[in-house]
Amino acid sequence: MDPLVSEFYRHYPHLQYNKAVESFISQTENRKLVEDFLRHPSASKEERLNEAFKAYYFDIRFTSYVSSSLYFHSVNFDKKIRKYSERHPLTLDDRVGEDGGSYVELVPDPASEIAPFTNYSTLMECLESEELLKAYKTLTDKQKHVLDLAYVQERSDTEIARMQGVSQQTISKTHRKALHKLKSILEKGES
Repeated sequence: MDPLVSEFYRHYPHLQYNKAVESFISQTENRKLVEDFLRHPSASKEERLNEAFKAYYFDIRFTSYVSSSLYFHSVNFDKKIRKYSERHPLTLDDRVGEDGGSYVELVPDPASEIAPFTNYSTLMECLESEELLKAYKTLTDKQKHVLDLAYVQERSDTEIARMQGVSQQTISKTHRKALHKLKSILEKGES
């Protein structure tokens, strides 16, 4: 054991196994205070040593308090989030069928998914419903072309407008009218 530390513990035997005191003495500036007090003891040096130890011990306790407080707050936060997740699961996390799978497993991966109409050039080639096909044939050529670009080539109204050299509002109006016409024909059962 260090002679300075041995001397200190000879004067204060009740502090010998105290980890905080050992840690305090191991720091250079505190070691100088202890050495100065042991070489030339006085009430003012003892008071300075006590004040330094109180400040050091406060820092230890404060750090310990903050650390444990953060730990318990994080544990409580985790419990709170877990409880909320169990009570309010996302719709995609709900269980489906007997196998126990979830809806999220049924969602296709867009990276591996091929565009639905890549093998077709017009919407008419894609339609399987006879009623919808007859209704589609009643549209004007302009309406058919806008629907082909929108649904087969997956273009936005803005892209279609740029391609045709007209305003986006014109394409949007044509698109909307074509869909409305198809809807009304299908609802009435006309073709």
